Amino acid sequence: MKKFKPSALTLALMLGGVTIASMPSFAVEETDKEKKAIAEAKAKAEAEKESNVEVIEVRGFRRSLIKSLNTKRYSDTVVEAVSADDMGALPDVSIADAISRLPGVTAVRSGGQSSELNIRGMSGGFVFATLNGREVVTDQGGRSVQFDQYPSELINQVQVYKSQKASLVEGGVAGSIELQTADALDNEEQHTFAIQTKMSYNDSADEHPDADPLGNRFSVAYQGKFMDDTVGVSLGYARLQQPRISTQFVNYQPRLGVLPFDGAQDGGLTLPTYDENGVQDGTESGNYVVPQGFELMARGGEELRQGLMGSISFRPNDSLTIKADGFYSKFDSEGIDRGYRINGIGSILDGSSIDFENPILAGDNGEYLVGGSYYRDRGDVNDNPPYPRFSNTLTLQTQADDNTTESEVMSFGVNAEWVVNDNLVVDFDISHSEGESDYRDEVMRLAIFEDASAMNPVVTDDIVVNFETNGLNLPSLSFNPDVTNALTDPNRMMVGSLEKYPHLENNESNSASVDFKYTLDSDHISSIEAGVRWADRKYKSARQAYNYADIAGYGVNLRNGNYILGYDENGEPIESETFRPYQLQDGDYEVVQLQGDFANFPAFISVDNSYIEGVWLGDEDTQARKDWRYDWTIWQESEIKEETLAAYFQANLDTEVFGLPMTGNIGVRVIHTDQSAIGVEDPVIKNDGDPITDDFGVTKTVYKHTTLGIDYTDVLPSINLNFQLTDQDQLRFAAAKVMSRPNMGDMAVSGAWSYNTDEFDPSVKEADLNRDTSPEVRPFYATQFDLSLEHYFVETDGAIIFALYYKDIENFPEKVTIQDYNFEADGITAPTVDNNGVPVVSGDYSVLLNNGKGGYFRGAEVAYTQTFSFLPDMWQGLGVAASFSYTDSEVTSEFEAVSGLGDQTTPYPFLSPRVWSATVFYDYDDTFSTRVNARYREEYVGNQIAIGDEQKAYFAEELVVDFQASYQFTEELQGVFSVNNLTDEPNRSYFGNQAATGTLQYFGRQFYVGLNAKF
Repeated sequence: MKKFKPSALTLALMLGGVTIASMPSFAVEETDKEKKAIAEAKAKAEAEKESNVEVIEVRGFRRSLIKSLNTKRYSDTVVEAVSADDMGALPDVSIADAISRLPGVTAVRSGGQSSELNIRGMSGGFVFATLNGREVVTDQGGRSVQFDQYPSELINQVQVYKSQKASLVEGGVAGSIELQTADALDNEEQHTFAIQTKMSYNDSADEHPDADPLGNRFSVAYQGKFMDDTVGVSLGYARLQQPRISTQFVNYQPRLGVLPFDGAQDGGLTLPTYDENGVQDGTESGNYVVPQGFELMARGGEELRQGLMGSISFRPNDSLTIKADGFYSKFDSEGIDRGYRINGIGSILDGSSIDFENPILAGDNGEYLVGGSYYRDRGDVNDNPPYPRFSNTLTLQTQADDNTTESEVMSFGVNAEWVVNDNLVVDFDISHSEGESDYRDEVMRLAIFEDASAMNPVVTDDIVVNFETNGLNLPSLSFNPDVTNALTDPNRMMVGSLEKYPHLENNESNSASVDFKYTLDSDHISSIEAGVRWADRKYKSARQAYNYADIAGYGVNLRNGNYILGYDENGEPIESETFRPYQLQDGDYEVVQLQGDFANFPAFISVDNSYIEGVWLGDEDTQARKDWRYDWTIWQESEIKEETLAAYFQANLDTEVFGLPMTGNIGVRVIHTDQSAIGVEDPVIKNDGDPITDDFGVTKTVYKHTTLGIDYTDVLPSINLNFQLTDQDQLRFAAAKVMSRPNMGDMAVSGAWSYNTDEFDPSVKEADLNRDTSPEVRPFYATQFDLSLEHYFVETDGAIIFALYYKDIENFPEKVTIQDYNFEADGITAPTVDNNGVPVVSGDYSVLLNNGKGGYFRGAEVAYTQTFSFLPDMWQGLGVAASFSYTDSEVTSEFEAVSGLGDQTTPYPFLSPRVWSATVFYDYDDTFSTRVNARYREEYVGNQIAIGDEQKAYFAEELVVDFQASYQFTEELQGVFSVNNLTDEPNRSYFGNQAATGTLQYFGRQFYVGLNAKF
């Protein structure tokens, strides 16, 4: 086999122990020939060192970059890598930021921070994640790991596998991400301590009532070797405390309907009139896309993340290594939304609710109504609340929403590696991973009253909203003077409701595996591997509810201040005796005026939820519970189980083909899966279900308990071939069948019967079954191919790499409707009569299943890395790392961007066709290091949150810029400075057309300054 010719910096790293031989075993499968080549290279390097060759000490970003390139160069699969010099050396807030700069990888920002990761156009649900080679679970119900849960200070190395091999755990159609923590026995030093402390500042936090602009980061790490280097101990702790802020405008999904216009842009709605014969006048009408409502909020709070890792390794001899390691992270993300919510403006489509004038139209054909003046009760012609009044009216509330999430993840395991002899190595591993999340989802609403001190306060009816959206820019918004003044007047604003809808999730996994590796004396196969892995995964989800303002089903009226439940026999109003709005007292509130770009919006009164809850409802039991009044807390409770048993065989190749050295592997992985779910669904006969008791002791038989599930076996072959074309060039080819399992929540039991008239025969009634989720849904399958050409520079460190990839998707889970379904043949008992005893026949079956549709994901990547060491003097430290990725797919999805417009075909969710990342870095004299990185992703279809629900929308392109710099004061002390989101790039979304604004969310810039110490 030909020997590679290392550059000066690579040679320096080899002298320092940073070579293929020192890389973790998970990253590289070394062959005997590779070991021999490495040994010869090291011997040559040592000889040159002894011959007074200058040894180059490489530090900073360049060192990390070269280590990552070496990992990629010598891996037996298509990978990207992030490497740290030492434990705690990565500077990013979370490991998600570091990974998102790799070729073909993009991040979805949650709260302004990188969280979910997408690879080659596919969402985080198709990305499999491991920690020290073991599966990790998320704190939520999806398969997508929230990588902001992992502090970068506790992660030593990351690899993103873009091609699969049999020895890798299955699960990543997009790719697999391996996180690696430090092992003290691999450390060159006997003992090392690393301490980092940073102060942070967010330049937008001063604009938020619940955010402190200052924060801090602190981490400490220790690695030590004991007992003649047979015992290694690694410990790490990382703490992040910083503001969580965003200022956001959220427009609700618009609606298509018919509006009667008088034909003028500045005119109002002209309702048609009818003569005595019922003939309509000549009023013209047209179809328009109309906004339904919106909210303008300032989100403030504090993020507190604390992470711990620890490992102990025992290597009494060269034949046995035992390692136990653990990782724990607790992430409490406080989010208090304060602002106002306007709803019901879309009721102009219903003809009689509110008055509207001065329409503002947009779109190519003027079909989007984007603004105008909305009147709740123009001329005061309606009865004032609290008396019952017409429906679909315009409402204005100021709100204090608590969107705090408290989450934890933990993972620990024990591994034993036994070198039986010169040929056989046996590896044993057991592990446990667990995550849980509590999303609070609380709402406190305030409404405008005429006089909060009155015996029976009356809600203000005179509300005028002047509103105009502006595409992907902030809208304009104003109210009539009376409302503008009332929003800041405690004698007018009253607390109308307290609501709690927590989401509770728990996810856990246990696994055990045994792997064998046998080295062969062969000219073609260097070794063979085989193994067995058992895994058991469980997911539980629960919902609860509390609503003070919901009494006997009057919640919608009560929370808007309408606390009259009806009339007595004398026509007098019957007031709610248990519900009264709360009058604010001095010290209960503060007046909030948003700042910056939001400074033109009206000020409003804001309250502290927990404080008001105490003084208003101190004698009430406000604990959220499972409650039959909210039956969704019953049927949304679920438990899913998934048990897998996998076996694999892999041959590692080391041979020559047409005179070219070739390495790689070929193998197959076989997995048997048994999945099931426990939940509730509708019984065949109404109210003939199982007795189910809520947390208040109320028992009903509305639903029946059901256990459903399936088992199946998958065979996943794979091949990776690496051809060494020259000393500096290699060609890679990989092919594999891959799979990604469905989200745990999609595997829940569900089932609701409905009765409808047959569309072709009105005399026949059908029983239709709807299952939004199903335990019988199977994984997402694909056959993928990768081809890459890699050229590594000789005179300087760096490479240019071209890659092509193609994924042939077999099918994917999708909600489908099968007409005239034979329920009996499928073992489903169908009703024979409806709820009124009328005979019915089997109708349609709507269910989540694998649709049999397919298509391709295909694309190309180019990555260029260059250290310009050939430049003169001080410019030798200059370098660049850049990548571009293009992905195209014929796989599409459908969703209704505009209510009433029908489904439209869109790109597959989270697919950005073009993404790129570019980093310019500069290191000077091993003292000063700096870099600036820009990450771009093209528009994609994602999810925005409005009124607690997910709404699909298009997200506009984004360009996120980060800056980092460090200065080495001494060998032990380093100063650091960084800025995240340098240009304050927002999240922006829209509904099919940019005229239909979705979400506009701004996060501010985050500054860090601090010191790193290592000794």
